[in-house]
Amino acid sequence: MGCLKAGAAIVDVTPPLGIRISGYFEERVARDIHDPLFAKALVLDDCETRLAVVVCDLIGIERRYLDKAKHMIYERTGIAPSNVLICCTHTHTGPDVEDMDYGGFLTRRIVDAVQLAVNRLTDAELGVEREEEAKPLGNRRFYMKDGTVWTNPGVLNPNIVKPAGPIDPEINVLCVRKLNGDTIGLMANYAMHYAGLSPTEKREDMYTISADYFGVFSNIIQCIRGEEFVAMLTNGACGDVIMFDAMKPHRDVNRLFGHAERVACLLAGKTIWAWNQMHFKNRFKLTASMEEVVIPRRFPTEEELKFASKLARGEVKAVNMRHYALKYFFHPKLDTFLNAPKYVKTWVQVLGVGDLVALVGLPGEIFVEHGLKIKKESPFKYTFICELANDYIGYVPTVKAFREEGDLTSSGSYETTIGPNILTPEAGDIMVETALKTMNRLYETVRE
Repeated sequence: MGCLKAGAAIVDVTPPLGIRISGYFEERVARDIHDPLFAKALVLDDCETRLAVVVCDLIGIERRYLDKAKHMIYERTGIAPSNVLICCTHTHTGPDVEDMDYGGFLTRRIVDAVQLAVNRLTDAELGVEREEEAKPLGNRRFYMKDGTVWTNPGVLNPNIVKPAGPIDPEINVLCVRKLNGDTIGLMANYAMHYAGLSPTEKREDMYTISADYFGVFSNIIQCIRGEEFVAMLTNGACGDVIMFDAMKPHRDVNRLFGHAERVACLLAGKTIWAWNQMHFKNRFKLTASMEEVVIPRRFPTEEELKFASKLARGEVKAVNMRHYALKYFFHPKLDTFLNAPKYVKTWVQVLGVGDLVALVGLPGEIFVEHGLKIKKESPFKYTFICELANDYIGYVPTVKAFREEGDLTSSGSYETTIGPNILTPEAGDIMVETALKTMNRLYETVRE
């Protein structure tokens, strides 16, 4: 274990206009750019081991692109694939990675970001602290008076009984700085689905590229500190957590990305609070492990096939998010779902900074309960859950959520519906147990 070195870099990954935009049921094509998208890299080195974290302003990236990026990173920098965590913010105003060969461009830019961060390695010290901010959070799944579970049933819907799951208000903050105090990079971690286009905006604004509140946060935190550095906000386990509480009034905003601004400001304030309490050290042993997990794929039932067909033909009206998922995400790709491999191979990853910090990379939109369990049982003092890491495999609900999903005609359970979900109900438990075993192993290695 030697003295810590750190480097950080940022590269622009903004796509061309005309590219498809991901994040909603309808197809959208980019007509304007509100703010640029970035791939941001942070590299740590203890003179024996190097770790790299890359955060991309995108909704999600499949494994085939990121495996290639990691291979190229190894060729250029010598950092092993198991030591590179690449995750996404889940912006809903970013490009479809499959369109216009954007995936090839993105892969090269991710590699560039890591190489630039390596080029900038310098003696450094690291601090970490936590805070909490619950105000913008709400679980978006609710028990309804008729006994069903609905996703996003509407603000102050009189048929809501109570939320079907918790939230995680924790903000974890990690900072690396030069020995003279200048900031190199900052990584915050918060479990909220996203905050982007405001609901009051004009229709044409739906075709705008933006990094959502993640980009706003990055700008604000640098302005508060009065210096330039690489500011990263990673998404925690938030597959069922949204940017407001539907059981409370949600006031409209009066400007483009207004809600993104107010959420980013809240988090920036709490981040500064945590930052100014940090104790910095410059000696850590770095560790890493990435485990491939094999999970059975979920295939459609006859009932789902028939009902999706009726929705597509207009014989049945879509009245909730579950119906929209079957109509817009599942039915158009029917052959893909029917002919897919029986198993999905994906990654669970842990990066360790001494016995202090664990960065846990999980490959989908992970329900908050999974993240809370990992944090509760983690041997590390601080645990960052980075979802949408190293792969994109859709929603990863709990077994309980599947048990509560109800029938197709009346239930509005979106995240458990085939289309957004492609894995069997046990997938989340498999990932959690794999992560915990890996964390305990790395922790014991450091403590020996």
